[in-house]
Amino acid sequence: MKSFPRRILFVRVHKYFVDHVKNRSDSILKLWMDQCEYIVSQRIRRGQQMLSLYTKICAEDEIREILGRLRRHIQRHAKGIMLSAVAFTFNWNDERITHESIQEHFEALNFVEDLKEATLVCRKCFKRRIIDKKIDGIEYCVCGDTLRRCPNDWEPYLERQNMIIWRRAQPCGKFIYKVYGEYVDVSAEDFLHVQTDLVYRREWDSTAIALELIDTDASPGSNSHVIYWEMLWPKLFANRDYVYNRRTFVDRKRQVIVIANRSTHHPKCPIKPTNQRVSDYWSYMVIKPSKSFKSPGLRFVLTYFDDPGIVIPPAVTSWVARKQMPEFLNRLHAATLTYAQKRHDEEVEAFNRYYAYENLRDPGYEYPPDPEITPDDKPSSSSSSGGDHRSILEDVGDTEEEQEVSDPKNKSWWRFFHPYYYFA
Repeated sequence: MKSFPRRILFVRVHKYFVDHVKNRSDSILKLWMDQCEYIVSQRIRRGQQMLSLYTKICAEDEIREILGRLRRHIQRHAKGIMLSAVAFTFNWNDERITHESIQEHFEALNFVEDLKEATLVCRKCFKRRIIDKKIDGIEYCVCGDTLRRCPNDWEPYLERQNMIIWRRAQPCGKFIYKVYGEYVDVSAEDFLHVQTDLVYRREWDSTAIALELIDTDASPGSNSHVIYWEMLWPKLFANRDYVYNRRTFVDRKRQVIVIANRSTHHPKCPIKPTNQRVSDYWSYMVIKPSKSFKSPGLRFVLTYFDDPGIVIPPAVTSWVARKQMPEFLNRLHAATLTYAQKRHDEEVEAFNRYYAYENLRDPGYEYPPDPEITPDDKPSSSSSSGGDHRSILEDVGDTEEEQEVSDPKNKSWWRFFHPYYYFA
């Protein structure tokens, strides 16, 4: 039997390892956890049996001695147990996005205004230069002046309706992208909610295969979360997935919102062999309302970078930047309009229910107002004593005379036969 060369043997062993171990890491991990659970439950059961046996054959002092030795044994190994537990927990103190690290992004809109002036405005006619194609409603330069790069190497890359994209090359061959957009029909508060509501995003974002909240920072007012996101890619490529830390900053004094995202590692999100994990990713979305957070009208700047760690053809990278990003922002805009309309309808319905309840509610007994006495109704001092008594007596006398006249029996002589006539 001929001996195989070492290279062929190594290739076969590697292939066997990939087919039977690496691609089945999830199944192997589940089997290992089941085995550990079985062993732990068996040891606990044996410990209960031993404790029950010792209580029958040993005295109380001997049982206390055994439990004391067991406690001292656990204390000697407590440090190693704690360290192993810490290794599988997420440290928010190290991974939390600090306020100091995003200070420069609060001025992103001012930077974009300078960037537009430096790269998109003609020095001769002061009109807009063409980036890749003309957009309706914009007057462009006809001087033939070419586009210039900004001193920090930002170059205009793409222009769509209400959207301009710049990019800057990195030493690794990738690009950092900066997107500027403006919407006059949505509010900053709704725009923020649609981006941070994971349940609603799974409804309007068809590229989000999985979007789950993994962990939340317990610090008050932190607004920090760890999120797992799997993004759909074409059939010839594996889906990309991200594990990133998100924190939201709202500066009401400067009327600015910043959504900061940064890739991280979490023990609850192991790498899946079927997806391509993006380990280097960050993005900063800066939102500034035109008037207030609740009124329509806003401008935003999105700066992002991601490196999947593999070599991707430039044509694919260009396709993603030119198609996926504008389509995503258009879906985001449409979803914000839908959410705003739905919220408005719910508020109107709630108001109508409250108004109908107020009309149908029993107001209860209402007391009549107290009579008001005017100066004309008050009796004069001259007629307050005898005049009143005299008028009352006159009324009583008139009433008796009227009764005698109105009663026909009083005029007949039969009245003398009634007993009450003499004793009345």
